[in-house]
Amino acid sequence: MIYVVYALVALLGAGIHLWRHPEERRGAPALEAVLLWWIVVTIGLGGVVGGLFHLFDGPAIAREIGFTRGDGGFQTEVGFGDLALGVAALLCVAFRDRYWLAILIVAAISLWGDAYGHIHQEAVYDNHDPDNTGAVLYADILFPLVAVVLYAIRERWSRPRTGLGD
Repeated sequence: MIYVVYALVALLGAGIHLWRHPEERRGAPALEAVLLWWIVVTIGLGGVVGGLFHLFDGPAIAREIGFTRGDGGFQTEVGFGDLALGVAALLCVAFRDRYWLAILIVAAISLWGDAYGHIHQEAVYDNHDPDNTGAVLYADILFPLVAVVLYAIRERWSRPRTGLGD
């Protein structure tokens, strides 16, 4: 459920931004507003919140995911990784341009790697726990995918037109 909330907050934030700034409602500026909100909320806020849960309640999170081998100490490593990604994504408010691309590359590798891990746990260990193969799996795939697609479209729309078959 929290992943749906992140997506809705990102879209609502972008909508309010565009409502307040009518001059940005078309083309690349509109797409940039949506992209910024998407990165900051779904990857940034989501990463920070997820990281803190992994850091401060690691063993319980491990049980919720269905990871029953060991004491869940790996949660500390996952927590710091999620926290680092989240903080870096929040910095997109201050840094723009190619910084966003760097964040999206890191987010895609990290979150798609997480998705692979969830699928592996399901296939190899028959782990069908909802916190392993439910909404978290879809969010791990879709959040960076949506961001990468928005970034690619923004880049295409932002390029100067040369009139040579653009």
